[in-house]
Amino acid sequence: MALLKRLPEDMQGQVLLTGGSAAFLYGSDRPFSHDMDFMVPSDKVEELKKTLGLEFTRHTKKPVFHSFKAVFEEGGRSYDLIAESVIQPTGQSAGFGVRLTDEILQKKESVMVEGQILYLIPKELLVLIKLLAGRGDELGKYDLYDVRKIMEASRDFDFGFFKKMILEFCQPLKDALPILIANAKKTGSLRLSEALQSLQQSL
Repeated sequence: MALLKRLPEDMQGQVLLTGGSAAFLYGSDRPFSHDMDFMVPSDKVEELKKTLGLEFTRHTKKPVFHSFKAVFEEGGRSYDLIAESVIQPTGQSAGFGVRLTDEILQKKESVMVEGQILYLIPKELLVLIKLLAGRGDELGKYDLYDVRKIMEASRDFDFGFFKKMILEFCQPLKDALPILIANAKKTGSLRLSEALQSLQQSL
């Protein structure tokens, strides 16, 4: 993969695939763009600027995502490198910022694609991001579908880590939990709905 081959070896394991491509690798079967989204640690922004000649800027992708990111293009393919993503659907007062942490990097998963190791954000973080975004058929998007398919394929889903990610990124919880619970119910995942309702009751 052109992007990863341009990175120093010690940084390749800190650039984690997210978005529709990651959802596909975790079990979703819907179409996705050939453009790929990666999360990168915010403390690597300066190094990425120098290594790839990039410029990170604030970018809004309506109706949901507001990101601090750079775009890398090579070989007819586009890669978004996201240092921070704020998930705030249009008309929603609450917005939740997500970024890579050391704990997330330790929890990353890996797959072999075209003879190269590709690292993915943990499925638990991907599910959280997609539940917060909550886009479905009405917008021609697949967030809720992806969550349902990932949960069906993931018998090893770590609910303890999932709850830690909620507590890390979804403050205040009084705003986040109703959104997460409502969207979990739309996916039809009983496991997710029960875990979120249990978290709400424990507060």
